[in-house]
Amino acid sequence: MSTLRRIAFLIVLLLAPLPAQAIDIQSVTSPGGITAWLIEDHSNPLISLAFGFKGGASGDPQGKEGLATFISGMLDEGAGGIPSADFQKRLADHGIEFGFDASLDSFTGSLRFLSDDQNLAFDLLGLALTKPRFDDEPVARMRGQFISSAAQDERDPQAIAGRALNNILFAGHPYARRTDGTPQSLAAITVDDLRGFVASNFLRDRLSVAVVGDVTPDQLKPLLDKAFAALPEKGAPIAVAEAKVDGQGGLAVIERDIPQTILLFGAPGIKREDPEFFAAYLVNYTLGGGGFSSRLMSEVREKRGLAYGIDTDLVTLDHAGAIMGGAQTVATQAAQVIDLTRAEWAKMQAEGPTQQEIDAAKTYLLGYYAQNFTTTRSAAQTLLGIQMSDLGIDYVTKREQEISAVTLDQAKAAAKRLFDPAKMVVVAVGQKDGLKPTRDAP
Repeated sequence: MSTLRRIAFLIVLLLAPLPAQAIDIQSVTSPGGITAWLIEDHSNPLISLAFGFKGGASGDPQGKEGLATFISGMLDEGAGGIPSADFQKRLADHGIEFGFDASLDSFTGSLRFLSDDQNLAFDLLGLALTKPRFDDEPVARMRGQFISSAAQDERDPQAIAGRALNNILFAGHPYARRTDGTPQSLAAITVDDLRGFVASNFLRDRLSVAVVGDVTPDQLKPLLDKAFAALPEKGAPIAVAEAKVDGQGGLAVIERDIPQTILLFGAPGIKREDPEFFAAYLVNYTLGGGGFSSRLMSEVREKRGLAYGIDTDLVTLDHAGAIMGGAQTVATQAAQVIDLTRAEWAKMQAEGPTQQEIDAAKTYLLGYYAQNFTTTRSAAQTLLGIQMSDLGIDYVTKREQEISAVTLDQAKAAAKRLFDPAKMVVVAVGQKDGLKPTRDAP
């Protein structure tokens, strides 16, 4: 198949949904001891792979923030005996999609390719993970791109608000540092730092792998060894302490002469392993996580037209749990949006959700989850997330059971525990019009 025909064919396949069927997740272990979760789908000759290592940007050394992110941009820039241009040409010629990402707690990667190219794709991945080149030209080029992006973020109001909120909620903890780095920290990162990150973090005992598509367990086993068997077995434990999330509440204002005011808010939350997580999940959906069906959207947008959107989310990190949300509004209405948000938090804490709201939240949250398995890519990413959260291979079934089992009393208890308006901190970036800060902005 020619390169252009191969790429066109792959594009068509990427748009094709998985067939409707029960989700059969198999645990597959290679001769070399690499375990992956597999969903077989032979309806199209396409394979999606997602993998991740525990430990991410929160482990970046002080003064070299952005190291993990830097690595995420370098792994398709040459490996082994293949320089950058040739490596990327092989990917392009075969329509192989490589992607990597560094979050606070993990370093993840994903591949999509035609099943005919499975050997090549796994070979290239194995080289990228174990023998990245870090040649001078691509290092300099990617450093320039990351520095430029970091410099733009220093002027972007949304990014300014996000950094300020993180600095308040996670003060003194690595979670407060910038995952994308600063121009200064990115300039300080050396090739030895890049190699050190790979050696310290790409370890088999931190690895999770998910595969979805046109491959059988027996075919997958040697492929897993191609990509991952040469990784070191283990290294030093992850040295990130538990974070104490700020619960002092208040308003911090960062003045900028812009027409729209960015509002971000946060408070102590709940970790994923907490027994009350699903009760909190349903309550958050009711308050601010449910789009147009949420109370905040109703009060702020639908009734008063004060903002295009407003939302809340449960942020579940490995070493902390938080509630975060935000809105954007004209400067003269920012104080009103803040007051309404606090009032809805207070009402939720005092009264909790209604049975009708909890039933509606259950219906949606149980129904939408199947959409995560409609393409090979989204299915692989979903499986990886389940693995990295240590939720178990039967989680798809358990999730439905646990959500269904949440009672109204449990939801009310979670609301009372979590949605305390006195603990909600708001960061406003924009004009100070009508805003009265009660704490300093970091």
